[in-house]
Amino acid sequence: MLCLPLILDAQESDTTRGKTDKSFMYDLGIKIEPARESAPLQGIGVANPSLVRLQSQMDSLTSAFSMYKQDTDRRITELDQALDSVKLVNRQLEKRIYLSPYASAGNPRLIYSKKEGERFFQKGTDAYNAQNYPVAVDYFRKCIDSEAGGSLIGDAYFWVGNSYIHLKDEYLALEYLKRVPEYPLCKNIDDALFLTAVTYRKLGDAEMARFFLERLLRRFPDGEMAKLALLELKRLKSMD
Repeated sequence: MLCLPLILDAQESDTTRGKTDKSFMYDLGIKIEPARESAPLQGIGVANPSLVRLQSQMDSLTSAFSMYKQDTDRRITELDQALDSVKLVNRQLEKRIYLSPYASAGNPRLIYSKKEGERFFQKGTDAYNAQNYPVAVDYFRKCIDSEAGGSLIGDAYFWVGNSYIHLKDEYLALEYLKRVPEYPLCKNIDDALFLTAVTYRKLGDAEMARFFLERLLRRFPDGEMAKLALLELKRLKSMD
């Protein structure tokens, strides 16, 4: 702080008192905090009232900022918790979309000829065998939108579902796999039912997995997949 010399005409200043007590304000005879006292000049010092007020205002601002920061941190924590809750609800809703045993995929648009559909199916098969799953999905879906026979359309649904499983999109895979049984001439119906059950089990939905395994056993009790279905049912029971 600034220091001003104080000269008194009628009396002498007490310089010894200022030397022994640094917290003494010489001209007023009162004590103040050392941080707000001006340094003595020639043994005589005075406090600057403007700087004292400024220091007080700074203390108030510091306190207010600290309270504001605490309140802001608390609000951010609450928002983070709310966001986590929204994400959890969103994941639950995504799962509920696929809780129906029957898929909601739209019907084929029939925009390609039968010959084109067969050609797309072959190209999709080649892409799948080459592990180029995005391209395989594209060709198989074009086959679905063609006038190819029902058995070929069912197979296309099956391989689209398989491709989406490889692409780690199990929910979309289920939507296509559940369409396969709608085509009774398709040769992959039992495989589709089994794969649907296994996918549900991996997603943690034991009830839906059990539903499709039992559906498989009812429809193909003597089929090749029946034994695997029974093993899966035993696994589900051990998980309960």
